[in-house]
Amino acid sequence: MIRPATRADAPAIGEMHAAAWVETYPGLVPPALFEEMTDPARRRAAWARNLAEPLLEGGTFVAEEAGAILGFISVCRARDAALGTGGEVSGLYLLRRAQRRGLGGALLAAGAARLRAEGLADAAAWVLDANHPARAFYAATGAVPGVSQTGYHGRIAVSEIAYVWRDLSCIPPARDPPAPLR
Repeated sequence: MIRPATRADAPAIGEMHAAAWVETYPGLVPPALFEEMTDPARRRAAWARNLAEPLLEGGTFVAEEAGAILGFISVCRARDAALGTGGEVSGLYLLRRAQRRGLGGALLAAGAARLRAEGLADAAAWVLDANHPARAFYAATGAVPGVSQTGYHGRIAVSEIAYVWRDLSCIPPARDPPAPLR
């Protein structure tokens, strides 16, 4: 089930976010950033702040199954003019066991609908250059590569590329429920 996140979800989103980083980013980011992003206590605290003071009210959705949060999307107005869009996917993460079941597309559909409700017609997401699975997912959903940059997480530099949806209406609403976990 895809549903809006609530403040009560902060601990579970934080745990899931840290676990998704453990699965996805070993060797793709500098060790200091990996350590920071995979610390469950830091992720829980960050999500408590994110949900208490959202970048866009109602802009975070979770994928939940049997009471467990398997993924999330956060959307907002673009925070970086370099994106060249009105909206931004500020985060989209799924645990590996939940991938390839339609949940990523369903989360993206929910985020796109929220941005369209805000009057935004386009959006982009920053993706690590080295994260080829995420780049392939975004391309499969209609996003095209945009500008590249060196992004900073504190003092830590990473190479990123923007994936841009020039028209959010190209992201269809989720239709069928995602396949259940096996």
